Amino acid sequence: MSDRDTLDRLPCLDGLRAVAALMVMVFHFIDLHRGIPALVQASSIGQTGVDLFFVLSGFLITRILLSSKHAPHYFQTFYARRTLRIFPLYFGYLALYFLLLPWFLGDPIPPFSAQAWSWFYLENLPQTFPGLHSAGPGHFWSLAVEEHFYLLWPLLVYLLSRRRFGVAVVVTLVIPPILRAVFLAQGLPVFFFTFTRMDALGYGAALALMLTAAPSPGAGQVRLFRTLIWLLPALLIPSFVFLSGARFAWLQIVKLSLIPAYYFALIGFCLTDPAARHLTRWLSARWLRWLGAISYGLYVFHPTCFTLVHRLPIASSVPAAAALSFGATIAAAYLSFRFYESPILRLKKRFPYESEPPKPSGAAPKLRAA
Repeated sequence: MSDRDTLDRLPCLDGLRAVAALMVMVFHFIDLHRGIPALVQASSIGQTGVDLFFVLSGFLITRILLSSKHAPHYFQTFYARRTLRIFPLYFGYLALYFLLLPWFLGDPIPPFSAQAWSWFYLENLPQTFPGLHSAGPGHFWSLAVEEHFYLLWPLLVYLLSRRRFGVAVVVTLVIPPILRAVFLAQGLPVFFFTFTRMDALGYGAALALMLTAAPSPGAGQVRLFRTLIWLLPALLIPSFVFLSGARFAWLQIVKLSLIPAYYFALIGFCLTDPAARHLTRWLSARWLRWLGAISYGLYVFHPTCFTLVHRLPIASSVPAAAALSFGATIAAAYLSFRFYESPILRLKKRFPYESEPPKPSGAAPKLRAA
């Protein structure tokens, strides 16, 4: 989901992308096959892999935009690279999903009115507002949220001073919980809508602001990240094990802010704290970074692969179904990346990022790169 060609590559973040994709895949696999109720309940933690994707995107995209704000072709470069990274797989998959897959399964092709939400990056709207019908892939709601972020964020970075942009980031953290309370009072779900989930991307942007404010991370930042990665799990884990699915309104309002706050702290910990060296070394392992490289494809393909495997007689054996489901997803993501996405991604060389001129106040911080 995030651009791999970021300024000053940070290897451990590739590993975190892989972790995020695997978390979502495990959640959906267990949800599809069901089984021990306690395991299904606890597996909802895997759903927060989407939040990790959001925070990573908010951090990496904001960091890129801040670094290239005053460069020539700021908008052209950003949107060209985003288009080359996102659109080919997104629209290619939709063509397969709406045209080839129904033919393969013997199902009718959905009418365009039911497809349109996906084609226009609006898949999260039918999942939020009653009366809107979509036949598109349900998990594309998160890609819709990210695309809305990509449309708005470069303009905010460009138009606002650093101080005012910081205020805008704070607004993205404050408004979503209020909107979630309003939505829940009206009986509307809050999980899918862009402006009720924008705080996850906002936490990533806040981290980018913090870590580009000085030449090196301060001791206060390191202490903050350490404190949060120990404190927040104590608040969150009981809600997943005992309360997840209970539909407490207050829990949905609070939890959807606490989860990205934890990932904000985890990423900050990995990038700034020498105590994270063992974790970042593991996240930088070659096999995990390889999965991170194809994580976009893992996310896009996994529900279809899981569903097709689930139709096979062998799917009655959960271990066999798991091996086939995950294996098929990894194979599909790799083949797509190797033979379809990569030739297109090479065109990004025509749109290199250009950093803004050095500022008197200091250069960008030196982050730990594992």
